[in-house]
Amino acid sequence: MFVVWEPILSTDWSPPSTFALNLIPDRRVQQYWDPDHILAKKLAADRDKFQPKEECCERSGILWDLVAVYPPDPVWTDHLPAATMFNGPIVDVKEDLEKPFAAADAAAKRRLALSSPVGRSPVPAQ
Repeated sequence: MFVVWEPILSTDWSPPSTFALNLIPDRRVQQYWDPDHILAKKLAADRDKFQPKEECCERSGILWDLVAVYPPDPVWTDHLPAATMFNGPIVDVKEDLEKPFAAADAAAKRRLALSSPVGRSPVPAQ
């Protein structure tokens, strides 16, 4: 998972602080600073052709405060693949965003429990 921070508001003149980065404590997340809006511009360029229609999140022609979720193993070409979720603001879509991850986490825990050697001796029988 990636979080991309970008300057939008007049107070966004530097990369996010440690406090801001710690707002997203999930260890799977990699966070980036995009001062030139490279990703936001690409998302905007491809949104009309390939993305679900977002309900918000544009300021001065730059997409921001937006969630883009892609299916497992999408095909990445010269344009972004179709997202399964493309909306915001993040605070409004947080619950919808968390559902697939919670389901994936639960499935991973079930797989781990099924493969765990519970009740088995760590030493092979002789």
